[in-house]
This record gives sequence, structure tokens and C-alpha cells, in this order.
Amino acid sequence: MDTLTAEKVRNQVFKLTFFNEGYRIDDVDSLLDKIAESLAAWETHHPESVTVTSDMLVPSQLPVARFRETYNKESVDAFIEEAREALGFYETYRYH
Repeated sequence: MDTLTAEKVRNQVFKLTFFNEGYRIDDVDSLLDKIAESLAAWETHHPESVTVTSDMLVPSQLPVARFRETYNKESVDAFIEEAREALGFYETYRYH
């Protein structure tokens, strides 16, 4: 697995769904912005600027919708797990 970076988060693309239940696009995009900001803070050695920690990333807290364009839940969940691992690495090994 490649290391997740702020740049990769900013360029992340998810599958869209319409009829199936999925995560609301605006909410996911907002979360991605926060994850990218936190990873950038770690990458630039400014942990005091971190706004999202690994334990804050819980996909089930994202609002879901149906019968409108949403992000595919499985792809978002997998990405959030990857982000949890990346942030957890920084929190465990880089800050101490």
C-alpha cells in the first residue's frame, strides 16, 4: 500500500450511485478537506494544526441518502479506513 498523502486525498475520486443508499457528496467532500489538511499538517511537521485524528474517522457517522447522486458507501468506507491508518501512523510514530 502506498502512503496516503494530502495530495492523494485532494485527488480522490469515488464511484457515484443514484438508486442505492450512499453518502452525501458534500459531506464526504468536506471530510476529505479536513483529512487533507490534517495530513498536510503532519507532512509539514506542524502537528499542532491537525484537526482530524484517526479516532474521529467513523464512516457510519456520515449522512446517507437514496434516490439522488451520492458516493458509493463501500468505496468511501475503504478510503476512510486507509485515512485512519495513515493518521494513526503519524499519531503513533511521528509525534513522540
